[in-house]
Amino acid sequence: MRRLALLAALGGLGCGSRPQAVTPQSPNQTLAQFMDAVKAHDLKGMGALWGNERGPVADRMKPADLNKVLTVIQIYLAHEGYRVIDGPLPKVGQDNALTYHLELERKGCHIATPIELLRGKSGTWFVYDVHLETLPNPARGCQYPGAGTPP
Repeated sequence: MRRLALLAALGGLGCGSRPQAVTPQSPNQTLAQFMDAVKAHDLKGMGALWGNERGPVADRMKPADLNKVLTVIQIYLAHEGYRVIDGPLPKVGQDNALTYHLELERKGCHIATPIELLRGKSGTWFVYDVHLETLPNPARGCQYPGAGTPP
């Protein structure tokens, strides 16, 4: 049995440029793995966990386009640490969707944002919507649009 597990693990190492298959068992694991991949600048890991009911978007998107989108997501969600403020909360009208509210720690400030997860047809959970519109421009640090009075 151990040999079979070892062979399966080694077989996954030689799989071209496709993201490594990640199959978390719970929405909490999906969120944790995604946020760990964000922190590690691991676009392949993020791509394996970003998707919808059809599975990971990485299976359907051109690699160059996927890398562009994931790079933007990684920049906006970059953090030194994070914590779940609340969630998972059921999304009204969608039995297969959950919302988490996170607090991202960035160089001396804390930023709150929602993240939605969606269960795929296979039962695997995927990060579905990261709500970048709720986050301040990373180039401006922790300033939200309209926050404070500029000089």
